[in-house]
Amino acid sequence: MNRRKRPFWLLVISLLSLAGLLYLIFFLSPSHELQITNYQLPITIPFFFILFFFLFSLISYFLRNARRAALIGLLIITYFIFRILHLSSPYFLFLLIALFISLELFFKKRA
Repeated sequence: MNRRKRPFWLLVISLLSLAGLLYLIFFLSPSHELQITNYQLPITIPFFFILFFFLFSLISYFLRNARRAALIGLLIITYFIFRILHLSSPYFLFLLIALFISLELFFKKRA
């Protein structure tokens, strides 16, 4: 059996993004907006990006598979965005899971 070592840098990225998430959660309000030059950026956008990086690096570290980690991270982020938009029916969750399983099977066949 081929035993690859787990990349340590994925764990470091995961811990750094977790620290960023905790900072966003505890020190900034959900209605806070970031000022970038002339643009007002809602805090939810960086929150979702940092959450995706956290999930991606942590799941990649444990599964040793970047494709599955990206799909699981996108699944969780998409579900959270649906919840923010009040699309919280269980059918949306089942549809999302079916979509991401079919994407996993599609990319598995191509690889």
